[in-house]
Amino acid sequence: MNILIIAGEISGDIYASHLASELKKTSKCTLIAIGGEKLKKISDHFIFESTHNHGVGIETKFTKRDYQTKLLNTIKRSIKTTPITKVIIVDFQHYNNLIAKIIPKTIPIYTFITPNFWMWKSASQAKKLATYSTKIFTIFEQEYEFYKKTTKHCYYFGHPLTEILNTTPLKTSTEVPQITLLPGSRPQEFKLYFLTMLKAMQKLQTSTLKFTLIICVSSARYLPTINSYLNQFPTLKYSLSSNKTTTEIKKSTLVITASGSTTLEVILLNKPLIVLAALPKLSYFIAKYILRIKLPFISLPNFIAQKEIIPELVQSRITPSNLYKTINNTLKNPTKNLKLYPEVFKKLVTKNKIFKNIANEILK
Repeated sequence: MNILIIAGEISGDIYASHLASELKKTSKCTLIAIGGEKLKKISDHFIFESTHNHGVGIETKFTKRDYQTKLLNTIKRSIKTTPITKVIIVDFQHYNNLIAKIIPKTIPIYTFITPNFWMWKSASQAKKLATYSTKIFTIFEQEYEFYKKTTKHCYYFGHPLTEILNTTPLKTSTEVPQITLLPGSRPQEFKLYFLTMLKAMQKLQTSTLKFTLIICVSSARYLPTINSYLNQFPTLKYSLSSNKTTTEIKKSTLVITASGSTTLEVILLNKPLIVLAALPKLSYFIAKYILRIKLPFISLPNFIAQKEIIPELVQSRITPSNLYKTINNTLKNPTKNLKLYPEVFKKLVTKNKIFKNIANEILK
């Protein structure tokens, strides 16, 4: 059995690698992979690196033409040269439909982690995805409730992060607070958030507050970009960390992060959190004025709970001044929001063996 597994995000690459591991445990299959470093390690044939080129928003379709062409041509060649039995698409927003169109109808497609159609309540987009998906594996209850109205072949076993995350606390010194910045794992996120983060940190360092500033590097590929921003702040005191994100979060007094799955990691590790959530200008214009998408909350913890669990700064509110004020308010009472975290826990954690259940359903 030859399974083509395709992941588009760094987080998707992590989840896909765990699923790939379970598939190999359960069956004698050959895995052909498109993704990142994690999938590369576990697959039998790694054919395309996708996770460091995937962008944010609709602009991706216009600015990443070469990447899109290479990706789709790689998939076409793989299908021509290898008898593919099944295809698994993992968390690949803006490319899911494009990929599905070039897969022969004789090859079943399984979707693990859907795009954000469920958040937007876009029934038409969900119907397209359900039409080409033999089975859909969701990771949120709301996502499952949304898709089960469209298809019977929809499953929810829990959020995969709850199965792979080591939540054992670290012994850390509380004498000097640690503020940890997670500027993102996609190139566009640095443009959207990093400069604001650094300006707020510089202002904070001129105050009376003593703290250690840690900036997490999600991939060595982003070091030149990160340093290009840091060079603008010669007096800023910081340390770059290539440790696992989990390690730095556990040591943190406060985490400031781009919107995404990392927000749930911070929640599950029970640390104070501030989220920055924005779209590039064109995507924001289309979402607001053409698609007329109105979301009460943008960050996943708040959206899941449908209330403000953690402070989030959205679009035009992402300014150094607003972030500085939010940091000060959070540090004055860091445990205030932690009391609300259980409302998110109960919507993520299940007793299911998540990856094993998904693998079994794919192999049926």
